[in-house]
Amino acid sequence: MSSKGSSKQLTPNAALLLMFVRTFFSWIFLAIILFISAGRIDWKLGWVFFIIWGVLKLVSLLLLRWQDPDLLVERATRHGNTQSYDRIIIPVYFIMSFCTIGVAGIDAGCFQWSGFLPASIIVIAYIIYLLGNVLVSWAVTVNSFFSSESCLQSDRGQNVTRYGPYQYIRHPAYLAAILIWLVTGPMLGSWWAVIPGFLAALLMFIRTVFEDRMLQVELAGYSDYAKEIPYRLFPGIW
Repeated sequence: MSSKGSSKQLTPNAALLLMFVRTFFSWIFLAIILFISAGRIDWKLGWVFFIIWGVLKLVSLLLLRWQDPDLLVERATRHGNTQSYDRIIIPVYFIMSFCTIGVAGIDAGCFQWSGFLPASIIVIAYIIYLLGNVLVSWAVTVNSFFSSESCLQSDRGQNVTRYGPYQYIRHPAYLAAILIWLVTGPMLGSWWAVIPGFLAALLMFIRTVFEDRMLQVELAGYSDYAKEIPYRLFPGIW
């Protein structure tokens, strides 16, 4: 979540272009990590992951531009009131995320320490990955304040979202991120990559704890919402 905009607000098309450029360079960086860590370019699982990752990112950007251009602008804008914990968690999270990819490349793409995972395991991992992306898209669809930074959007009149997945858990996108990183290793044919993937997922769990506390203190109506919807991430558990 975020708030204060820049001195000159982006237009939706400029925001789309900026987000596309960021995504493109992330995609290239992903390719570099995948195939350099694997030590070869003919790694089929690496190519499948690379293509699906890029297609899903591109589709999500285009859908956001079509459905909620104001939110696209918000997500493309960097803000000065991001919570202090986010400035620590997010960089470490990205490090663990790319470590997951790198370890998978070294393992499955090069040395094959994990052996050859059954196709059924890889398919199940992809199903969970796609469901995680669907959950994120569902959350974005109903939440006009779904920003990439952890802070309040006071200038946009932020209020509590109670629809879609938010009627079941308070942080559906973080649940999706946890699921996605837990299965990224198996998607690439690596059990060893589950270790940094778990650490990336753990950081999203920790971010959930801090953000939920912040929202209960700073966002009007959130405490009442938390009483109505007691589960932060896992329905019936926590």
